[in-house]
Amino acid sequence: MKNFERNGNEYKMTPQLGTYIPMLGIFITIGLVSFIKFPESILKWWMLGIVVILMISLLRAYFIIDMDRREMRVRKGLLGKEVTIPLESLQGFSIHKLQQYGFITVNVSLIARYKNENGKEKKAQLAQAYFTKTINRIINDIDEIIAEDHNR
Repeated sequence: MKNFERNGNEYKMTPQLGTYIPMLGIFITIGLVSFIKFPESILKWWMLGIVVILMISLLRAYFIIDMDRREMRVRKGLLGKEVTIPLESLQGFSIHKLQQYGFITVNVSLIARYKNENGKEKKAQLAQAYFTKTINRIINDIDEIIAEDHNR
């Protein structure tokens, strides 16, 4: 398991920096160029604000599989709330791929489908990356964690 850190019977996904690092790099570069080339412009403050928001979003996000409670907990984004998914109500996973011009992949998301306590089907984003191979590795790790628990 490359994508999860084990702490007892709790597995926490390591931060997915692949989507944040390029965005942070672009906004920091634009901010630095603005400070140097256009010192009177407010663009530099906008870029600094975006960098701070991205950092807060990165620090707030998590995905935990708790095998003692038999649930997954996930929170994504800046204002996202925690979603708890009992493993018994998990219906499966799907991969959503966003492409530009029909061939340039700009985002791949791992979505969990589950039923809430009222029986309604819900979806929650668990991870995102630029490549499908990364998402497939995460799915394999999740399957390994859940299968390992069934073998006990």
